[in-house]
Amino acid sequence: MRICIRADGGSNIGMGHIIRTIVLAQEFKNRGNEVFYACKVDKTLSEKYKAGIEKIKEEGFEVIELNEKSLKNDIRNINADCIITDSYDVDEEYFDIVKESFKVSGCLDDENICKYFNVDFLINQNPYAETLNYKVNSCTKMLLGTKYAILRDEFRNVKKKNINKYIRDIMITVGGSDNNNLSEKIIKSFKNLKECNIHLVVGSGFKYKDELKKYESNNIKLYENVIMSKLMKRCDVAVSSCGSTLYELAACGTPTIGIVVADNQVMAAKAMDKLGIIKYESIENIDKTLKTLTEEKRKQMSSIAVKLVDVNGYKNIVNNIQEIFHTI
Repeated sequence: MRICIRADGGSNIGMGHIIRTIVLAQEFKNRGNEVFYACKVDKTLSEKYKAGIEKIKEEGFEVIELNEKSLKNDIRNINADCIITDSYDVDEEYFDIVKESFKVSGCLDDENICKYFNVDFLINQNPYAETLNYKVNSCTKMLLGTKYAILRDEFRNVKKKNINKYIRDIMITVGGSDNNNLSEKIIKSFKNLKECNIHLVVGSGFKYKDELKKYESNNIKLYENVIMSKLMKRCDVAVSSCGSTLYELAACGTPTIGIVVADNQVMAAKAMDKLGIIKYESIENIDKTLKTLTEEKRKQMSSIAVKLVDVNGYKNIVNNIQEIFHTI
């Protein structure tokens, strides 16, 4: 099967769509399929989608560049059996076009962004997925919930986390980009925590790397290209944006304070908070919330979290898509 993945990433829109689809791309490739990406480019702003395209190429996948303004027309000319779309910049017309142009078409969605999805399959890995009143065609295969959580390889065989009595190490991760420099605001909120070590993860799409480096000290360290699973296991608490990273933290059993960095993260934040997996909070109140995370509370959060995700979620997705391809 020749598979096209239609996704974008960059400093403005983040890297989440790229990171999670790469997991699927690698599994498809391992099973002998041919996989490539189709990504938007903006001729007037060359940096807009640069980080996403570079990441895809680093992982060994070819990228076809589509002009942002003529994408719907250009996508008809792509030679593939299956197209998987992971983008918020879609509408009903787009899905009608790809349904006509490819044998199999489907998408990843987080918040029911279209009134109607004319697709062969729809993936939503979030715990609230089944509450969204999706309108789809009669043949659409719905892959909903954390049974279809997409975890990178390093998170699939994580050992049980040890919960320490006191909080000594705190991880900060706001995703692959940080346009509003929220990382700096979080660091400042911890300025009085001299007894704790702060571990800040700097993503590939960060605009303010140089400004953040001035905070490096004995108890504040910055990380690029770090093995995330090891850092998550090491830290007693994480402060994280409420995107796909929440599922990686859950797999590690790391108690987490969740902050929303984009409107499309609100539903995940509220759902995970209700389940007792994270504490959903504003940046202004992080330090207060941290004080409520006793050893017992963190043990409880960790125990609930590790039960949330299916580490084989990516396989469940690929199995279903291959089955659809062979039955259509």
